[in-house]
Amino acid sequence: MSFDRTALINAGILALTMLLVSLVLVVGTDTGGDAPLGDLAVGQPSPETFIATRSTDPIVDDEATDAARVAAANSVETVYTNDNEATLAVIREVNSFFDDLAEGAIDESLIPDETTTTSTTIQDTTTSTEPGDTTTSTSTTTTLPPTTTTTTLPRRSIKEQIVLLNTSHAKLSLPIPSMVELYNNDLDRVADGEDAAFPEVEKETLDLVSEELERGIKPTELSERQDLYINPIDRPPIFVSGLPRDEQSMAREAIAQVVGFSLQANLRVDDPATATQREAAADAVEPVTVTYRAFDTIVEEGEPITNIQLQAIQQLGLYEPEVTGETSRLAMALFGILAVLLAAFFLWRIAPAQWSQPRHMALLGILLVMAALMSRLPAIIATDNGALGYLLPAVAIGFLAAILFDPRTAVVLAIPMAAFTALSTVDIAFTVYAGIATVVPVAFVSRVSSRRQLRVAVLLSAITVAPVAATLEWVFGDGSIAMSAVWAFTGAVIAGLIAIGLVSFFESAFGITTSIGLLDLLDRNHPALRLIEEQAPGTFNHSMLVGALAGRAARAIDADPLLAQAAAWYHDLGKVALPQYFVENQFGVSNPHDTLPPEESAQIIRSHVTEGLKLAKKYRLPADVTDGIRMHHGTSLMRYFYHRALEVDPDVDPELFRHHGIKPRQKEMAIVMISDATEAAARAYASTEDPTAAGLKNVVESVVTEKVDDGQLDESQLTFGDLTKVKAELVRALMGYYHARVPYPGFPGPKVVEGGITPALPTAVKVEEVEAIAESESADEPPNKEDG
Repeated sequence: MSFDRTALINAGILALTMLLVSLVLVVGTDTGGDAPLGDLAVGQPSPETFIATRSTDPIVDDEATDAARVAAANSVETVYTNDNEATLAVIREVNSFFDDLAEGAIDESLIPDETTTTSTTIQDTTTSTEPGDTTTSTSTTTTLPPTTTTTTLPRRSIKEQIVLLNTSHAKLSLPIPSMVELYNNDLDRVADGEDAAFPEVEKETLDLVSEELERGIKPTELSERQDLYINPIDRPPIFVSGLPRDEQSMAREAIAQVVGFSLQANLRVDDPATATQREAAADAVEPVTVTYRAFDTIVEEGEPITNIQLQAIQQLGLYEPEVTGETSRLAMALFGILAVLLAAFFLWRIAPAQWSQPRHMALLGILLVMAALMSRLPAIIATDNGALGYLLPAVAIGFLAAILFDPRTAVVLAIPMAAFTALSTVDIAFTVYAGIATVVPVAFVSRVSSRRQLRVAVLLSAITVAPVAATLEWVFGDGSIAMSAVWAFTGAVIAGLIAIGLVSFFESAFGITTSIGLLDLLDRNHPALRLIEEQAPGTFNHSMLVGALAGRAARAIDADPLLAQAAAWYHDLGKVALPQYFVENQFGVSNPHDTLPPEESAQIIRSHVTEGLKLAKKYRLPADVTDGIRMHHGTSLMRYFYHRALEVDPDVDPELFRHHGIKPRQKEMAIVMISDATEAAARAYASTEDPTAAGLKNVVESVVTEKVDDGQLDESQLTFGDLTKVKAELVRALMGYYHARVPYPGFPGPKVVEGGITPALPTAVKVEEVEAIAESESADEPPNKEDG
């Protein structure tokens, strides 16, 4: 029933994966709508020469029509409207200048009180031709009494007048000195009884300003119109009647400068009106059409096809492939489904037990959907620059598959990655690159044993795919070879770093043990390891040695050394519950098992496995590492306690003294079991005599033989060839640990018995004795001294 339920879940995950992959590959794909597909497409070389079989209907040339309409719109001149505020501002500015000129000439502080009530102004007195006449000036209207003359009004100095005008009319600073001089000369002439001529200067200035403003000044024309007066070369003729000949030149220059510096643009752009007229002009343009007559050549073979030519070919029915847009999408979806099915089938054939687990199937589905999404990238970013397509992050799929699963999975996933890229890009270079880039990380992450090596693996993968991309672009493409390598390198680095970041998330979410997770567990500061070190220091040292042995043995047979070492470090985690009942923690204290019945001692020893599993759950140890706790004793017999029980009851059931664990099912767990028993036996052997190579070899052989004979390795994947390599590696490792040491002077040596003779230590140990030692150490109880 459980198998059927698991199979249904896996089938549902696989079906959902196929649906998502199909949607990713099809949605948003430009297949040309209902237009014929195949070799015929705009911009592509024509597969043959097409000749019109009849006259076509007029075909609208959208590009030519748009160009004609744009030209018509641009031919409409910009519409301007009068800016009355600007016009009035200029007039006010000029009038204000002449008013200030007149007022600035008189120093009112020097006018006597009796004359201040006349309200007489210079402008008014100089414009009167006969006594009693009433005249109107630009700014005021006054009546000049017959007896009043300009000599009665005190004037400021020329310099003072210039300073005052510059203060209020700074932009007219250039003509101010001339205007002040002209005005004061006119005052002198009036004082001598002559007619005033300066009002003509003012009138001529205002007339010229008014003429320019009436013509209208655009912002783009302002500088040109100002230069017309400021620059004397093209200046219009200016003449002031009544002014002496010797002042005409000065007056012309001053008037022109006042006009030039006072002008402002009084026409502004009318954007709405301009847009309306241009839109109308564009709408008035008739569509540009093209017509092919019978027997006209539409396009020659090999020439790039234009949109007009494609429409003509479609209209005449000259090229009708069977594949249409909808059919193409369906074919793409089916091909994507086939790629998913092939990948799942291959992986199931390689490791059926692994891929029968729903969590593994779900993670595989996520990787396949990610691969489909990644395959769309080149078609999106490489529209104008083909080299950009090598940013394709296929390396990420290789990293994730190799780290989360195994190298074989990464190699298999190269097939759907390449297939998806072929569907998305229809480009052989990108397709081949996708497959190769997926496989490349396998060579660098398969034996990673540190985080530094992971980062190096990313760099090496990027260095490897760069020349691959350059070569593919050289052979199949027409883009930049150098930039192809650069983008491939960049994409691989980014993809590798993202993959490493995703590994931790997937590892936690799906309960999968990876090399990165194992590296975290092998941190000596891990809380569980610190607990062992603090509560059971002897067990901690024993676990460290077992981990070193297991790691070396795993490397010798190409198993996972990180997993073997991590499982060995945590295999005795449960001993922290009752550390005093285990011999390696009994330093300077009596053995509590001496006073306990064998059955109770066996139960205590057996409990360290169940307690270890509880602590493993508390510290969230991965399932693969937890297997080391569950399997390191398997179902082996605690022979020491069993033999003690036999002394009391010869008919005692041996099952009462067996561990309740599970026999090792992976190579790494079998290695942990062998390394655990070997370390204990070798330690006991070394405590009774000086270790030798032959003695250590006998210890290892006896331990392995006992495990094989007891059937503890029956379910593991170890072969006899593997066991040979494991035994040889364990002997080499133990020889390194129990190497000879130089005796130091003054240190205690062996005791000398009476007569000065030191008793000889045995040079070898019998196999039976080693077996007893190994069994008792595995049971965490030292052998009875009386048993020899």
